[in-house]
Amino acid sequence: MSQENVEVVRSIYNAFAQRDGVTPFKHYAPDIEWESRGGLGVVAGSVYHGHDGVNALFHDVLQAFREFEFRPLELTAVGAHVLVTVHEHALGRTSGVVVDGRHYAVWTLRNGMVTRVCVYPDHSDALKAVGLKE
Repeated sequence: MSQENVEVVRSIYNAFAQRDGVTPFKHYAPDIEWESRGGLGVVAGSVYHGHDGVNALFHDVLQAFREFEFRPLELTAVGAHVLVTVHEHALGRTSGVVVDGRHYAVWTLRNGMVTRVCVYPDHSDALKAVGLKE
């Protein structure tokens, strides 16, 4: 199941890249929880619930940035989780400031559906979240 989870998460990132806003929701559980510990256009500590919450999250990001790209660099299966190292690149909507960096996302899946996503600015925190050490 671990490799299947990786493929589900990979397909979601591919959909993001294609600006497909429908396909990811086919993989999100109705009660999905999305937490940000820091990242593009999202206040650290923000938690979004359900499909409406995830839509609100992306609305927040789109308000802050006129362009953005999330490119997965590495996807690692760890039990029910997929740890993703993500290159993020964005252009501020009003400031024009370029943001270029990395974040680490822990995706949790149950029966092929994403139940939780937590985004970390720090790799060691993401590793701890899935029970691994650097």
